Amino acid sequence: MTEPNRCAVYARISTEKQSALSPADQIRKCREFAANHGLVVMPEHVYTDQGISGVGSDRPAFQNLLNAAFSPARPFDIILVDDTSRLSRSLTEAVSVVQRLQFAGLRVIFVSQGIDSDSEQSDVQLTVHGLVDSLYVKELAKKTHRGLEGRVLRGLHTGGRCYGYTAVPAGDGESKHLIINETEARVIRRMFEMSAGGASIRKITKTLNAEGVPPPRSRLGRRNAWCPTAVREMLKRSLYKGELTWNRGKFVKVPGTNQRRRKLRPPFEWKTFQRPDLVIVPAALWDSVQRRLQTFDGRHRSGKTVGLYPRSLTSPYLFSGLLKCASCGSNLAILTGGGTHRHPKYVCTAYYNRGVCDNSLYIRRDVLEERLLDNLQRDLLQPKAVEFAIEEFGRQLRSALTNFSAEIIQMREQKQKLEREIRNFSQAIAQGGHSKYLVEEIAVREREVDKITERLLSDGPSSVESHIEGIRTFVVKEISDLRTLLNHDVALAKKELRRHVAEIRMLPAKCGEGWNYVAEGSWDLLGSDSELVQKRQPLDWRFRMVAGVGFEPTTSGL
Repeated sequence: MTEPNRCAVYARISTEKQSALSPADQIRKCREFAANHGLVVMPEHVYTDQGISGVGSDRPAFQNLLNAAFSPARPFDIILVDDTSRLSRSLTEAVSVVQRLQFAGLRVIFVSQGIDSDSEQSDVQLTVHGLVDSLYVKELAKKTHRGLEGRVLRGLHTGGRCYGYTAVPAGDGESKHLIINETEARVIRRMFEMSAGGASIRKITKTLNAEGVPPPRSRLGRRNAWCPTAVREMLKRSLYKGELTWNRGKFVKVPGTNQRRRKLRPPFEWKTFQRPDLVIVPAALWDSVQRRLQTFDGRHRSGKTVGLYPRSLTSPYLFSGLLKCASCGSNLAILTGGGTHRHPKYVCTAYYNRGVCDNSLYIRRDVLEERLLDNLQRDLLQPKAVEFAIEEFGRQLRSALTNFSAEIIQMREQKQKLEREIRNFSQAIAQGGHSKYLVEEIAVREREVDKITERLLSDGPSSVESHIEGIRTFVVKEISDLRTLLNHDVALAKKELRRHVAEIRMLPAKCGEGWNYVAEGSWDLLGSDSELVQKRQPLDWRFRMVAGVGFEPTTSGL
């Protein structure tokens, strides 16, 4: 089928309560529209996102639709959507997506609203409906917040599970209120008593884990255990002394995504309620623990600010967030000493913070980086590895120059113009006889043509091939001192490393009378987000990092 009537369909629903807007109904309306207008819906290109908000664009089916739409061999020419709110609840996102699709040669039709991107009025219609869709989300958020405030004023619970309490039905539909859970309340009182008695947060965490006390929540795929951050937050919770603070924070979606980040509201928006029926910890004990925590917070957090990025991305250490304990799967984190004689060391966080892992092996950060990068450097400097990377770089560079370089296009146009002028001069000589002036002009233009041809095709100093050879020399030189290169800009180096390696597993292994780590992971030479990794990269070009005693290699790279 080559006629431009091939259709894809996109449907979306945020919650199961939107039965009137179910994906099946949306798809049915789109199929009816296609049948009435001589269009054909491609069965393999019906895309559905269920239970996902339309505010963000990070929706699996939506992204699959866009990938297919922008692919070189586009499998459809028209996209049918029930209405604009199904495509996006963001005005800017909806307009941007439709404009990109139009530029790529696709037609977008919103069947319920009669909006067709081929229409001259489509921009105005899309803007008006998109504005309504965007306002709907904001108004819904305000109504939801107002409803939650009403529940709080009536003494009802508005959040999720809260350790120390049990949420029980209040008798009016889905509303619930909290009552004290005595089993968990005893654990909370013990935590406060230990803290007031001088125990550190880490000590409290390890004690609870050693005694097998169930943690507040369980997570699939992870060892269920208490963690220091949970203990710290619970020791600061004013609800345990009977003081409920509501409206302290709000969840804000990251632009362009459906991810939410919590942000604190201004203090004047906070609402505090006294709830003597929820007191678990005496006020005097609670205040004593807060004074002790404030002392430690001031000592350890002076000058530090809280950001939105995970600590592994902002850490000044190259391998933060990449090293995993092979025994339990937890991260290896850096510990820094208080004196100048101490060296930063990596250690399993499950062992150090929670006491739930047997891997008590420490390794100095400088030793790990030096020996691990030595192995990586040795793999990357293999002649075949360098040649493969440079060859692929050259292929992509030549492709880019051929298809997109304005300079190349201008040179080709200039060459064609010069060749036409040479032909005209030659015809003038043939018709009017020999002319010294015309011969000189032809010679000048022939030299210009030769220069352009040399730059386009030759192996001279200005050619693409010569530049690639220079890049080969540069790459070998820089990789020869990989550690210095990566530590020059740690943030940039960490970002690049994460394109090539997902994780490095650190396995403690017996070595004579001592212990050492064995590091193992996969290094993707072209980057994990490269299309070539899936389509063109042979398995032989995935490097395996293995290091034994002192990180000396025990096997050669694959």
